[in-house]
Amino acid sequence: MRQLAFSRIAVLMGTCLTGLAIAAPTVHLSASPEVVAKGTSTSIAWDALGAESCASSWAPSLPLTGSYTPPALQAATSYTVTCQGGGASVSQQVTVQLAPACVTNCFTKRWIYFYGGIAWGTKTANADFNKLSALIVNAAALGYNGIVVNIGGEDSYISDSRDAPDFAGNLAAIKQLALDKGIELIPMGGHPQIPAQLQPELAEAVPVVDTPFVVANGVARVATHWLANDNFAAGKSDWDLWDLNIQHDPTEGHNGPGSLKLVQPNGFDPVAAGAQPKRHEQTRLHRRFVNLQPFTSYRASFWIMVKNYKAPLKVQVLDDTSTIPLYDSLYPLGWGSSNGAWNAKPNALGAYGEWKNITIDFNTREFGNINFYVGAWSNAKNDEPGEAWIDDMQIRETGLAHPVVRNHLEVSVRSKTTGTVYKEGLDFTVANESLNILNGRIPDGSQLLVSWYQQAKNMMPVWTAPASACPPEYMAWQRTGYEKIKELYPSSKKFFINYDEWRIMNWDPSCQYASAGAYLAGTMTAMQAMLKQVNPGVELYVWNDMFDPDMNAVDKYFMVNGSLLGAADGIHPNTVIVNWTQRNVYVKAPPIPLQQSSLKFFHDRNLKQVIALYYDDLPLTDEWLDNLDAAEADGVTGVDGFMYTTWVDNGKYDDLAAVASKIKARAKARWPQ
Repeated sequence: MRQLAFSRIAVLMGTCLTGLAIAAPTVHLSASPEVVAKGTSTSIAWDALGAESCASSWAPSLPLTGSYTPPALQAATSYTVTCQGGGASVSQQVTVQLAPACVTNCFTKRWIYFYGGIAWGTKTANADFNKLSALIVNAAALGYNGIVVNIGGEDSYISDSRDAPDFAGNLAAIKQLALDKGIELIPMGGHPQIPAQLQPELAEAVPVVDTPFVVANGVARVATHWLANDNFAAGKSDWDLWDLNIQHDPTEGHNGPGSLKLVQPNGFDPVAAGAQPKRHEQTRLHRRFVNLQPFTSYRASFWIMVKNYKAPLKVQVLDDTSTIPLYDSLYPLGWGSSNGAWNAKPNALGAYGEWKNITIDFNTREFGNINFYVGAWSNAKNDEPGEAWIDDMQIRETGLAHPVVRNHLEVSVRSKTTGTVYKEGLDFTVANESLNILNGRIPDGSQLLVSWYQQAKNMMPVWTAPASACPPEYMAWQRTGYEKIKELYPSSKKFFINYDEWRIMNWDPSCQYASAGAYLAGTMTAMQAMLKQVNPGVELYVWNDMFDPDMNAVDKYFMVNGSLLGAADGIHPNTVIVNWTQRNVYVKAPPIPLQQSSLKFFHDRNLKQVIALYYDDLPLTDEWLDNLDAAEADGVTGVDGFMYTTWVDNGKYDDLAAVASKIKARAKARWPQ
């Protein structure tokens, strides 16, 4: 409801009657300046000196001093207090300014987003248990009324108790505390990665087409094809030493003298006379490769040594325009392979002065020209001095690296010279990045063309490769997961579908969707139908970004196969959009702030929304409130709440009170008192 202000307007209306022994009472009346809403009450304080009795239009009798809380405010605009003493009567009027109740875009949902793992360590021995417990108490005190609980990346919800022995007890304690404090817990789950975690062969995989193999001694292996094989002994070879403070070092090297050296702090960019110098941000090694075969698998390997180099180093592979990522791992230096299997841990730098080998796998996808980068995109946080060296850079074609095999995804082998198609199990078996030839059925020296599907894991900034939604096992696992969540939250009538930043999808040829947008719309439709079947009446929520043409529902998005336009067609009319659009970016003509445009897009589809503000940036709250006001003036309705959303260090909750105070001050009518 729209908030109302109780004004301190006091109009003295008294008269003194003559001949009285006692002077007329002195009545001091004041209304609390706190903001109240129509239909609520506030305390009125006064001091009636010399009075024998006081009464008002809201109570037949009042205490002579102190305060009184009147019944809920209705449509009256004023109340009169009359006090009598010694035959004298004094009346004092309190005027109440009443505004219409909030009817549009009222924050009935005042939520907080929480991510953490409470599955290991009994109660207070678990740091996230303590964090969530404190958050519940603080939320209740500040007027929030719900917490979206994303526990352990969803998989904790469906883990066997033997894997997470403390989970059940910890969650029970959390639920009881939330119940005691009047905080609703909204479970989140259903991430597309979960089925792939539980059944790895469901993972999205990118095609690799016609990799040349050669048979020798009954084993077929990839024919060696180098993109780069540089030891930098004599110089930088064909590599570009981009930006500042990267140069050839003839004295230092991994396997003999000669390497490329990166130095911090960086230099300064040229500026106009009198302008403030600005530190250059990038120090990168770069090379452009052209006329490559699309859908080819490569492995890059290089050695790196650091001496107090604090600038964040990473590897990136982009298309020819350097706008579409082919490789941009969650882990800056990627995740390497050994003997055909993923390493146990991501790539990392060695100790001071120690050479460490870095390997990554990438796929050219549909591109023939690529840009390969390694280096620093920003300076050290505090400009600490440091040095790093890169040596022995090798990039070569790989064969059968992390293959995924399931229905419609097979290893295809044919003769390069005759076109003869060979069959797995009859002519060959798949081995560690190779083929074992059975019974000499393919002669030594034969040249083969091998095609397969390469697991997309570790190529994009996601925890793991999401599952393909097309095999029936995908929705079966999602159903298993939600049934477990429903069991854990038996009284909950809300569920948050965790579909956001879905950066790899629509590669399985069995899907047969016309576009990635149709793929996501179809998956969303099936997901909602399954959830409603398991829990009729459940209210569903989903992030906006993957369905929003102002965000990720675009023609080219990370490693998505095809355009995501039209994805919003799969959202059920009763599903609520949680909108986390950020920054006041202008995207249309005439200029419309991005948040307004997004709110309008989903409003025009008759969808309710919750705004996910904060994102570790207090001014973003003002921006959201400004744009909500502007969108409302443009006819946008159905925004019935907000969610304090934090993404830093698994939860920055220091500004909970500041955000609440800002909304109450800036949007009084939206936050019920």
